[in-house]
Amino acid sequence: MINLGKIMAVTLCVGLFGFINGFAQQPGVQHASSPAFSEIDQDQNGLISSAEMGDYQQRRFNELDKDKSGHLDSEELISDKAKLHQVADKDNDNKVTRQESDAQFKEYFQQMDKNKDSQISEAEYTDYWKLIYRF
Repeated sequence: MINLGKIMAVTLCVGLFGFINGFAQQPGVQHASSPAFSEIDQDQNGLISSAEMGDYQQRRFNELDKDKSGHLDSEELISDKAKLHQVADKDNDNKVTRQESDAQFKEYFQQMDKNKDSQISEAEYTDYWKLIYRF
């Protein structure tokens, strides 16, 4: 006869161990699982450096700048689904220059880098976007 109490106890212990084990990983070791995070983290070391953020910004700007004018106009900004560049128009001329874009991404980097170690962990990245989008 199967003892349901023992099965439930074993299941509970295995589940609890798995839950605790998730918190017992080495401190500072992050595993990038977000596709967006992985896209920015070019060397796949689990951290985003300032240089990687700058490279990502350049790629995104170049992707959006369809007419290669060196600035993003209102139509190009509308195509920015993540709306990362829309807030960069500091002079409100309905265009985002490369300088405005660079400055905005530096600001994003500084806001994400909570511990000020000049690297963004996946936790910092995720926490930032949770705050922005209020998950």
